[in-house]
Amino acid sequence: MSKSILQPDSKVCFLTGTTSLLDKHHIYHGTGKRNLAEKYGCWVWLNHSIHMLLHDKEKQLDRYLQQVCQRKFEETHTREEFRAIFGKSYLLDDDISDDDVSIILSNNSIY
Repeated sequence: MSKSILQPDSKVCFLTGTTSLLDKHHIYHGTGKRNLAEKYGCWVWLNHSIHMLLHDKEKQLDRYLQQVCQRKFEETHTREEFRAIFGKSYLLDDDISDDDVSIILSNNSIY
């Protein structure tokens, strides 16, 4: 198992800080991207409820994690390298803010 670039020494929910019922979430997914996410450490621990919410219906939360991870990846790589590996950039004009994430979690009774 690779180390997470976002949580190299931590096993807590990336979004809430809780330590119970954790699932490993690969931030980039789809055809071949899960294996690349594992290889490059593009994954986080998420509380199971959040993980299921993200996979079931919450695309904004998914995009937020993709953007945060891409920014971290680009601290040591170029944008071109990111695009070559993951197929596109997730950093667009519609960035999802920390406040947006708090609202999403609150609306879904996660906090």
